[in-house]
Parts: sequence; structure tokens; C-alpha cells
Amino acid sequence: MATRRAFISGLAASALIGACATSPATARPRLRRIGWLSGNATESVMKLSQPFFVRMRELGYVEGRDFDVTWKIDETTKDELLPAMAQELLTLQVDVIVAEAANAQIAVHQATTTTPVVFILSVDPVASGFVVSTGHPGGNMTGLSTGSIPASEKRVEYLKVAAPGIKRLAIIWNGGLPSHITTLVPATDRAARALGIETKAFAVRDLAELDLTLDAIARERFDALILLPALSVLKERYERVPDFANPRGIVQAYADSEVVQAGGFMHFNSNREVQYRRTADFVDKILGGARPADMPVEEPTKFDLTLNLKAAEKLGLRLSPSLLASATEVIK
Repeated sequence: MATRRAFISGLAASALIGACATSPATARPRLRRIGWLSGNATESVMKLSQPFFVRMRELGYVEGRDFDVTWKIDETTKDELLPAMAQELLTLQVDVIVAEAANAQIAVHQATTTTPVVFILSVDPVASGFVVSTGHPGGNMTGLSTGSIPASEKRVEYLKVAAPGIKRLAIIWNGGLPSHITTLVPATDRAARALGIETKAFAVRDLAELDLTLDAIARERFDALILLPALSVLKERYERVPDFANPRGIVQAYADSEVVQAGGFMHFNSNREVQYRRTADFVDKILGGARPADMPVEEPTKFDLTLNLKAAEKLGLRLSPSLLASATEVIK
């Protein structure tokens, strides 16, 4: 697979030139190898990972001199290549693996108990068995939790504020991630029922199943939907759900901001830029000799609410000043 620098060489050239003037720390005398394993679409991975590389430069690392990244990104619809990709990284004897999102984390967890792993976009690392506890991980894995359970609850509350009249909510979840049915789906359901909203959950594993689910949502006359984390399902087809929902007046909220940028109505989740920057700090400490077993898992403290006014207009919504004031980004 092409290297990151080949993929975004034009974007990174000026930053790399400036970084080359910085002397590497004496504690890093050799090129360190970082493996990056993900089941998300390549474009998404490259975009989301940018803050990681910015933070690495701030820490004094120069890519290509102090460290390099080997990318393993599974573009298949069901992430079936991830276990083999994890083994490939181990064969290359990388110093640390960054595991992005649940399926990559499951694959690397099954592949090794010794190579250090930093996870990002992890819904519940304790329930998934990656760590013994968030305070004392106890093994070869540590990293950042998404805070997705409280975010799932808050997402429903914001949706109700935006559209007080909603009665029936479809919860679409990534069927390739079984942990969602015991974590994010129940959290979303509890919050909805507390507000008097009826719910029904739909599992989708690929775009074909997503289309069948959308047909069912239209047929059963739901007036709202929530799409839980699903970048590995959408594979860059972020417009698919908004193009279905907006003309039908179905109010939507998403866990992935890319969908709102593509025309969806509302996004609420932990701030991704902060989490990817912090991933670099975890990697830096491990390269300096720290053990994942002793590094507490980090919970997010910053969350983003994005509102798309064009989508709101299509849905016939008049948003309250208080809701608009709560938004971290408003798309006009």
C-alpha cells in the first residue's frame, strides 16, 4: 500500500521542510516503525490521522528520519482482511501499532499479546476485553475511548430539542461490531424512551444492507433516525443516508461528522482532532519505553455538535437560538 507521504505529499511538503530543522531527541537514535491498522476508508483514515502527524512534529519527530508509518487499511466491505494485515505488521516487527476502530482493534488483540498497541475510536475497551480496567490496562493495549455511551445519550437529547415532535426513532448500528448491541444501542434506546420516543434497531454490515434498512424505515414510517459509528460500512458514501432522509422529512443525527458534511442534519460525538493528537502522545511514551499496561486509558473531555442549516431547511425545522448557541459548528 502506498505510504502516507506519497498519498498526501503535496499537503505535507511545507510542514515537513519546517520540521526537518528540528533536531530529534537523543532518546530516539533510530528510525521507529509504527504500524497503522484500520478498516475505515482510506480517504477517511488519511484525513482523520492528520492531527497525529502534527503532534508528532511538535514532539520533535521527523517522519522518515525518526519514524515511519506502515499503513494497513482494509477496504473490503466486511473488514475480512484485517486479521492477516495485523499479522503482516507483526512480521515487520513494528515498534507499536495504532489500531483505529473496533474491527482493527479486535484483529490486533487476537494477533498479539506482546507488541504495544494504541487504540483510537474504541467504544468500550473494557467490555471488548482489550484492557483489564481503564485505570490499569494490564496488558499490551491502551489508548483512547470515544466516550460513545454518554455521547449516544446526549445525541438523542439534542435530536429531540431540534425536532420536539418526533415519535418513532430508527437506530442504525454497525452489525460488524457486535459490541454496539450491548453498548451504544441500549444507551440510545434508554435515552429515547425516557423522552417518550419509540425505537427500533437495525443492524447493517454493508451498503446493500443499509439500502434495505432505509427501505424498511420508509415503509414503517419512522420520523427520525440515528446512525451510530459506521465509517467502515459507508466506505466514503456519506451522502447515502441524507439523500434518503431529507426529502422524506426524516430527522437525523449521526455519530460520524463526515455524514453531516455530506448533507446530513446533526452530528454529535467526541472531538476527533483532540483524540488523534493524544494518540501521538501515547505513541511517544511507548517509543520512550513506557509500558501500555501502566498507561491509563483516556476518556474524551471535548465533544462536538454540528448542525447543517441546509438540511434543517429541507426538513422544515426552525432551530432554537439555544440549540444554535450550543453548536461547535454550523454549516450554512
